[in-house]
Amino acid sequence: MTIWAVGTTNKAKLDSVSAVVKKCFPNDTHEIVPVSTASCVSDQPMSAEETQKGCIHRAKEALRLCERADFGVGIEGGLEHIGSKWFECGWMAIIERASDQMGIGSSARFEMSSVLMDPILSEGKELADIIDDLTGETDVRSGLGAMGVLTAGHLGRAAAYEHGLMFALAPFLSDTKFWRK
Repeated sequence: MTIWAVGTTNKAKLDSVSAVVKKCFPNDTHEIVPVSTASCVSDQPMSAEETQKGCIHRAKEALRLCERADFGVGIEGGLEHIGSKWFECGWMAIIERASDQMGIGSSARFEMSSVLMDPILSEGKELADIIDDLTGETDVRSGLGAMGVLTAGHLGRAAAYEHGLMFALAPFLSDTKFWRK
């Protein structure tokens, strides 16, 4: 059995890890272990670098706190300023305990409107709180997420994060000749 320690208790993030592990390793048995970790970055990361730092820290902490885990997984959502526009993106890190090898991937990005960005920039609000306010719902981040709300439910947060997780798994899925140091 392979044990995956995931540095979150967020349902959408856990669902994405579970789906990817089942797809990539269909003949193996797995246990997904949620581990409450801090990202050690701001509540609303404002760059790709900061968001990557958060996901890497979560993956390392998940491994540290779950001693029986084979892999540590960190997922962090954040914003990126590209050209004159802001985008939201999730970053993922997966670390194998045995080799200390790490893979990093990201989700697709979506453009942030001024309706969403203005309160982030002027008031320091988090995207998740703005989405909750605009939808009248609570804890959207653990379900559809902003991605799901903005695509009218066609692409929820868990599904959007699956591709990033698969890219983060690439060093563990493909031939080692692609990853030699």
